[in-house]
Amino acid sequence: MTNDNDCRLTAKEVADILGFTITNLKHYASLLELNGLKIFRNTRNHREYSEHDVKLLRTMQTLNRDKSLLLEDAASLVMASDTDIDTIQDEGSTERLLAHISALMADNKSLREELHARDKLVLDFQSDISNKMEQQAKIIAEQSALIETIRAELEGIRKVAEEKPSVWSGLFSR
Repeated sequence: MTNDNDCRLTAKEVADILGFTITNLKHYASLLELNGLKIFRNTRNHREYSEHDVKLLRTMQTLNRDKSLLLEDAASLVMASDTDIDTIQDEGSTERLLAHISALMADNKSLREELHARDKLVLDFQSDISNKMEQQAKIIAEQSALIETIRAELEGIRKVAEEKPSVWSGLFSR
């Protein structure tokens, strides 16, 4: 098998090579595609697999069956840029693989902790904004009440002024 278009394998051929059902092969392939692999599709939109694709699928199979890794994690691991899939197939590389997986899990844990800390900051920020908005709403309500009181007082003064004759009008009307 090579990467040439002439030597691509059909789903049935790859399933036979790996001992998969077509359904399992589709599941494995879709997980690899979710992690960034571009599997060639023919004019009928059927997947056709290269030697590298088969190697990735076989490595996922090894990680799942022999190393008890979830398929989603296996797909992520084989697609990671720092993963050497050839060493995963070696029987003598179990310790290196476990160390690599442990390092990835530690990285994953630290990223989750960082995301948790960021989520807490976002929630604190949203709470602060909400409190400030409530304070502003109270201030606006107080100011609106004060404006209404002043307006009522001015209206009262205006009415008194209209009813009471001015000093000048009293002097000059006599």
